[in-house]
Amino acid sequence: MCVFLNTDGAIHSVFSFSAAGGAICNSKGEWIVGYNRFLGKCSVATTELWGLLDGLLILQKQGYNEVIISSDNLENVISISGNKWGDSSNALIRRIHQILASEESWVLTYAPR
Repeated sequence: MCVFLNTDGAIHSVFSFSAAGGAICNSKGEWIVGYNRFLGKCSVATTELWGLLDGLLILQKQGYNEVIISSDNLENVISISGNKWGDSSNALIRRIHQILASEESWVLTYAPR
């Protein structure tokens, strides 16, 4: 069964606190599970990467084989898709690479807002 992971991150404009999260839905668009994480102060790119990593870990634990992952952060999608595993200096990107390399039918796509 194919599932969809949509991730996002947000930063409060006044206090600069950030949070990341996402939703996992089935092929009919029906909600399966949602998640979030409070991150404190960090960059937009880092916030988005945490949202993606948390979703991937949930999907692995649930045992899904086919996953379409959508992110609205083009910079992160390019960084993840363009680098060979282990080439990035960013630990989050390296961990995401590790997960994606172990899953044959998982696809990361850019989904503009």
